[in-house]
Amino acid sequence: MPLSKKEILFCLLNGFLIGIANLIPGVSGGTFALILGLYDRLITAITSLNLDTIKVSIALVFGFWKEDVRKRFAEEMKRIDFWFLVFLGIGLLLSVISGAKLIQYLLQNHPQATLALFIGLIFPSLAVPYKLIEKHSLVVWLFLIPGILLTIVPSFFMGDTTGSENPLIAFLTGAVAISAMILPGISGSYIMLVLGEYQIVIGKLSTILEPSSIVFLAAFGIGCLLGLLIFTHFVKWLFVKYKSHTMTFLLGLILGSFFILWPFKDYANGQTIVGRSGEVKRDIQIATAKNVLPKDFAETQIPLAALILGLVLGFGLNRLESLQEKK
Repeated sequence: MPLSKKEILFCLLNGFLIGIANLIPGVSGGTFALILGLYDRLITAITSLNLDTIKVSIALVFGFWKEDVRKRFAEEMKRIDFWFLVFLGIGLLLSVISGAKLIQYLLQNHPQATLALFIGLIFPSLAVPYKLIEKHSLVVWLFLIPGILLTIVPSFFMGDTTGSENPLIAFLTGAVAISAMILPGISGSYIMLVLGEYQIVIGKLSTILEPSSIVFLAAFGIGCLLGLLIFTHFVKWLFVKYKSHTMTFLLGLILGSFFILWPFKDYANGQTIVGRSGEVKRDIQIATAKNVLPKDFAETQIPLAALILGLVLGFGLNRLESLQEKK
């Protein structure tokens, strides 16, 4: 096996956490990838995919009995960190299958405690991206500001734009949304809300067999694919050229996500977006609700307990990341 049992366990667990992150308002999979110390490796693995990968894979299909073909395939899989991506993906899939309903239930019935838990979970883990900042000049730390603003500002414009069913707009939306999902602290679904395309995409998924829906979703999917390939190369270039500036900016994105995760909100006035099965998208409703102050001390008790539990778990994540550094 290309990975040890310990490495496989880490990949599965980390993939599970990244998948859970995608279910939480204001948190992206990139957030947990960063605080778990996997962000750079994940970006590197994705940017390693190229035409050679496709050629070697096709050659294996039509010539798997040839030893030299199998050898070239094995070498290519090692180069792109294939097994890392596979087990990370399995962990992510398991989290979506097993955790989606639980997270939706908690957000529906205990939103304050759930959001407070995730603030506590993320906060101690900010030490991970902080350690990756090699320069600590004023110019570098100024990059916190655009990172924080980029996370907060879109929340004030969600749903203000009327969407379009034009395939070209779908293509651009896919490219922008997937780029946002790569960044910690920014959710692709919220970017689609800002663009006015979120409900349109949901609607097209509900009528997926209609010709217009097929064209729209195909354009959206192609946009996602190209956006992923192009933007990950851009992020990789930033890591090489401006690592400290980039890490500070990413740290700002995560800090900005605390604004979305603020537990006390006017939940009733959040946007009501209906999913494919007719259910209200609770994460969207929470993310678009206005932040308020707690009514009294009694209202803060349960969220405070959840915050403390999150802090304990957050220090556990730090420990997990430290163990990975030592392996």
